Amino acid sequence: MAMDILRNYKALAVDQSVIREFGGTTLFSELLDLIMDESMDVYVSRAFKLLHYCIIHQADDKNIMATAAMKEFCGVLLPTRKLHTVQAIETVDFITKVETLDDVCIVTTKHSLFNKRILEKNPDFKCDICILSATEAHICHGNEELRSYIPKPDVSPLAFVNKYLDAPVYCNVGDIVITGNDKQIELTKRISNGAEGMVFNTNDPRIVAKIYHKGVITPLRWNKLTKMVSMGIKSVGICWPQDLLFYRGVPVGYTMMIGKGKTLGNIFDGPDAITNNFPKWKRIDVVDTLVDLLEKYIYLHMHDIVAGDIQLKNALLYSSSALYLIDMDSVQVGNLPCPVGTEEFTTPDLWGKNFSEFLRSLHDEDYSIAMLVFSILFCGLHPYATRKGAETLREEILLRNFPYTLDDSDEEHIPVGGYNYIWRYLPSYLREMLYGVFKEGKRYETIQWYETILYYKAELSSKAYEDEEAYKVFPKMDYKMTAETGDAYSESKPRSFEKTKFMGLSDPNIYKPQEKYSPFASNASTPRNYTNDRSGSQGTGAFVPRQQGNTGADTAADNKKDNNQTGLFGKFRKGLFN
Repeated sequence: MAMDILRNYKALAVDQSVIREFGGTTLFSELLDLIMDESMDVYVSRAFKLLHYCIIHQADDKNIMATAAMKEFCGVLLPTRKLHTVQAIETVDFITKVETLDDVCIVTTKHSLFNKRILEKNPDFKCDICILSATEAHICHGNEELRSYIPKPDVSPLAFVNKYLDAPVYCNVGDIVITGNDKQIELTKRISNGAEGMVFNTNDPRIVAKIYHKGVITPLRWNKLTKMVSMGIKSVGICWPQDLLFYRGVPVGYTMMIGKGKTLGNIFDGPDAITNNFPKWKRIDVVDTLVDLLEKYIYLHMHDIVAGDIQLKNALLYSSSALYLIDMDSVQVGNLPCPVGTEEFTTPDLWGKNFSEFLRSLHDEDYSIAMLVFSILFCGLHPYATRKGAETLREEILLRNFPYTLDDSDEEHIPVGGYNYIWRYLPSYLREMLYGVFKEGKRYETIQWYETILYYKAELSSKAYEDEEAYKVFPKMDYKMTAETGDAYSESKPRSFEKTKFMGLSDPNIYKPQEKYSPFASNASTPRNYTNDRSGSQGTGAFVPRQQGNTGADTAADNKKDNNQTGLFGKFRKGLFN
């Protein structure tokens, strides 16, 4: 048995990728049997639950087995009080704290988000890491062996091939294109025309077709599309390539799920734009939109995908419950690079480089995610937009001329329009993170932003702030509609589903209610109470993947366990990992 290699350890630190990639397989069953046979303690990071939230909320059929595996994992370990949460969410912090345990091994997978972070950050550690694959379980003793076992990938040679695969063919309305499995798709209506190609409605109302212009399909692009289709991602709200398209035997494009709404850039474009599109929005709706964005990007990261070109025009928004990532064909998949980028959202470390000739890191993406967080919270404003500052935005970025202070002592350089009040009414923990990035040059992992924004949402939902201004999109301001729109997308209202309660991380069917069930052994393992109540949302949207109700992370009954402070669990409650 492959899992016998772990038999001599006293404890395991299990990465969430093990559940996602091997849930429902013989390998996962062997691992669970080993844990129970040897009475092992199992440790997880705070990211463990949050990553599972991101998986559930994508409503992707490919994750059914992973959801069931989480139920089995928690159902087996909780009754024996063997599941513990290490008080860490950042990767290196988690490893550092796990190393303090006796005879422990971290269990992860070869292409996991966790491994990618380790290889990028290159921390000095000596503890063992078990890398699971479909064929083996391999033990690496410390960082050096891990880096030897999983070498840094080189950019694909296809990135340097400038030939084109297309022939002189032209598709338009009424033409029939063929998918890779010989299905006929009719192009019924052209809905947009961009620099790379055209997007058409099809005879299947669920999908649209992107047809490239001549001189666009390179070997890199087609190879990437082929790989993306093979990944089978069908997440609600991620317009991922579903089928390759051919016309007269020539590659011409791909199909994707349809999205509705306006781009974030059109909606988050100052007070008038956001008020005209969503006049009834509150601050929690802005936060809901941000939570949805972060979940989708984290979900991509879990699949070894770096978005690369993160910007406000690459997502459509119908309501705070219906958001769609678009232009997915440019993302970086494995060693196939993202060839494009937007300077205002890209770390200055990459300026001037040819994006198609290198692989972006998650560290690079962390900067873009921070830009996205600020831009959404500030309704489209760039963090380095200032008054009385440098002549260009580029200069402001390079100098880190962030116009906000932690003590609100200087507001002279903050743009007019009420943005100073948005800053004042943000909670201190969020202000400190934003200040750390844009003034001090720090980086936070996307999962850290997600945890923080969830906590902010929980405070808004529970009315934790006394001042009612804290719940307004623009505190202290009284912006009114300047146009009779009032909707981000008024034609053909998308069908909505009745929101049901998701009572626990272990629910294999997220659209059906179940009894309250907490998948973690101690409320002390969760320093913040997260809720996913969508009742504050103004819109219903085409899909509601995130469900109302308790997600199982804050069940009060967990407080009752092991109050005698004895054993490993007692040490945990005393703050071993604080």
